[in-house]
Amino acid sequence: MGVPDTGRNRALPLDGLRAVAALLVIALHVGIYTGQVASSWLGIGEAGPLGPVISRFTVGVPIFFVLSGLLLYRPFADAARKGGPRPSTVRYLRHRAVRILPAYWLVALVSLGWFGRDTLGALWPALRTFLLLHIYGSDPIPAGIPQTWSLATEVSFYAVLPLLAVALHPLLRRGRTVVVLGVLGAVEAVTLLSVVLTHVPSAGPYPPAQLWLPEYAGYFAAGMALAVVASRTAEPPAFARRPWLCWGVALLAYVLVSTPLTGSTLRYPTVGEALLEHALYLVVAVGLVAPLVLGPARPERATPAGLLSRPVPAWLGQISYGLFLWHMVVVEGWLRTTGERAGSADFLVLFPVTVVLSVGCAALSHYLVERPLRRLRGRTPVPRGRPLPRPAAT
Repeated sequence: MGVPDTGRNRALPLDGLRAVAALLVIALHVGIYTGQVASSWLGIGEAGPLGPVISRFTVGVPIFFVLSGLLLYRPFADAARKGGPRPSTVRYLRHRAVRILPAYWLVALVSLGWFGRDTLGALWPALRTFLLLHIYGSDPIPAGIPQTWSLATEVSFYAVLPLLAVALHPLLRRGRTVVVLGVLGAVEAVTLLSVVLTHVPSAGPYPPAQLWLPEYAGYFAAGMALAVVASRTAEPPAFARRPWLCWGVALLAYVLVSTPLTGSTLRYPTVGEALLEHALYLVVAVGLVAPLVLGPARPERATPAGLLSRPVPAWLGQISYGLFLWHMVVVEGWLRTTGERAGSADFLVLFPVTVVLSVGCAALSHYLVERPLRRLRGRTPVPRGRPLPRPAAT
């Protein structure tokens, strides 16, 4: 059976989608800190006129998680299809550590030095932050890096993935694709159970467990399922040949998740609202990613893959990890420098400032920290025809 191209033609649109997801996350956080998006968690009151549009840009996180599940599991799925051994777990974990930790440590050091010297001066809070364990406690997430809760969640997936790969490898080698997809469906069931347990009234609002891996494992499992299908599909499925239809479904799901059906950011959602929100976010993320990885290897320029492969979105996708890491340092620094309080700044000023300064910081991080270290670990930028690159973190 033939195998779809997994080279640079597919890497570029996925890079571009990472850029879109990063910009969604930035717009959401700027919206919260300018009062456009209400946040019961942060105690920011009524939403502004942009709130209905950007309040659900949290979907950027599920997009990142689906991409991570897809790209990280794809080498394991390909190895099983070819009948070969699993990729080295030690090598995989070393690559993940080199990819994630140095850039994160740099931004955490800057953030704590600027905004959280009390945390930096205390051994366990500082150590917990640098080890990405700060979601496993009731203390506030450090100022300047509150978004890194999702990075801590993703790192826990990095640790679990080799165990899943061990369990799934013999099944894939024997061609038991349906069974593998069933196992991944069971992972989604774990997430549904977690969502219920963290949203029942007895759990209270914002319990720590709602930031942990079980709450989001279904997104990673969906990406892994896409990796399995992509590794074993010779021709694009019918739906993948109609990418705008897939993206239209994703848009419809986003419109629905932005309605009162999923509650309001002014309060912690109920069980029903949270389950519907998760399901719709899953539709959005899979609807956006699936045609990029399962569609034609050389898409037309007017398709989503063609548009995302253009130089600007593809480059922004390559530095998206830095965009994710630095943008809240920019936001917090702007508020402290201007003396504005959270919830009162001007979105139309702070958003472009945040994007421009975050792009600058991310580019410096990419070219001075991330790329040199990737070369030291024996990796170089992927030329045409090589396998898909590792994903940026979220």
